[in-house]
Amino acid sequence: MIQYINDLIPRLKQFSENLDKKELFIEIPWVIVDNNLNQQKFIFRRNGDFVMSLNGQVTIGKWEYLSAARSLLIDRIQDKILLNQNFIDPAVMVLKMDGLKDENLILANEILLPDLNVADYLQKLFYQKNNIVVEQLKIGGFLEFNNYDGFGYVGNKVTIEGKPVSDGFIELSESEKKLVIKDSQIIKVIAKKSYETNKGLITVEEDHNYSYSKGDFVFQNNEAAPDGKYRLGFMRNITVSNGRITKVPFIFFH
Repeated sequence: MIQYINDLIPRLKQFSENLDKKELFIEIPWVIVDNNLNQQKFIFRRNGDFVMSLNGQVTIGKWEYLSAARSLLIDRIQDKILLNQNFIDPAVMVLKMDGLKDENLILANEILLPDLNVADYLQKLFYQKNNIVVEQLKIGGFLEFNNYDGFGYVGNKVTIEGKPVSDGFIELSESEKKLVIKDSQIIKVIAKKSYETNKGLITVEEDHNYSYSKGDFVFQNNEAAPDGKYRLGFMRNITVSNGRITKVPFIFFH
């Protein structure tokens, strides 16, 4: 979870507030989000006191905003740390420990985010700010449709966790359709359609906007259809080899 949050932050920085807006974080119960089970709470008091509560045990240090560095100097009694702003909004603060090491302190506003699920909150915020619609994948995770206009899939740029999608097929969890991806763009949507033939029922994976065509996969009894010629109706037939359509006769109408 922590790594996922760290990966999201660079994509959200343009939407961040600044530490000089102190009303965003003072007199608010902030809880550290990490992999430990302990509940560590911080409160930045208006008078400069820094309240630290760990499992009910309270220590009071000091905090100060350094405008030149856009950083918080925090005296934790046992040490002093300098935290640079990374991402800030009313519900979440991500502060980077000063120095070369990329170490973030992730804080959740206990009032606005009582479940402390920072990863989920930041993900939804990212989708909202970038007009991204998501669909769950059969393999798990989500396919992200960037700047989705609501008019079908073909032509949409897609990502998974903000990263390019490999060329090939991908399946959505709530649909029987397959999306064909090339250069992280949907170029075709394939749907399953069944046909009664002279050799029994077959299923063809074809372009959902058109009919079957050469190269489409053909199945029978959930396996690759046997090689041969299949009659689908009056003057309609296909030739199948190795589970794919190899021939679709062109019909002339006079």
